[in-house]
Amino acid sequence: MEKVNPELIRVVKEMNEADYAMNIMLVQAHESLFDSEITTKQTILLEFVHKHERLTVSEIAERMKVSSSAVSQIISKLEKAKYVSREINPHNRREIFVRLDKRGIEHFVKEEQMERSIIERFYSQLDFEEVVALKNTILKLKGIVEKELNGVSEEE
Repeated sequence: MEKVNPELIRVVKEMNEADYAMNIMLVQAHESLFDSEITTKQTILLEFVHKHERLTVSEIAERMKVSSSAVSQIISKLEKAKYVSREINPHNRREIFVRLDKRGIEHFVKEEQMERSIIERFYSQLDFEEVVALKNTILKLKGIVEKELNGVSEEE
């Protein structure tokens, strides 16, 4: 493995510290919009359901890389709190669909409000070209991370 440039390490650490500090400030500034009663795993599950509109328990388990029984426990808690609802697939009665319920929908309305507020208040102060360059760099880094974590190296 080749030695990493110490300057690169310094710059990346500085960038990560700034990103972490910025995220803390944003969370504190928008604390009233956050739903503190749901856990990280519940939030991840809600994100998957929101993105796909409806998923089966096994599809959620596969995406979260946990067992179906673990997903069922998370869903039960979210269902009691009206974040998600379950419905039987009319075409396959053994399959259960999970959808957002009233509070789940409200959760994402608040998230959208927060995101728009952050864009209007902070990102709008950057040049549009800077935002596009930042997005492209982050997407490129995400692609590198995905490739590496999925076991595909650059040399292949």
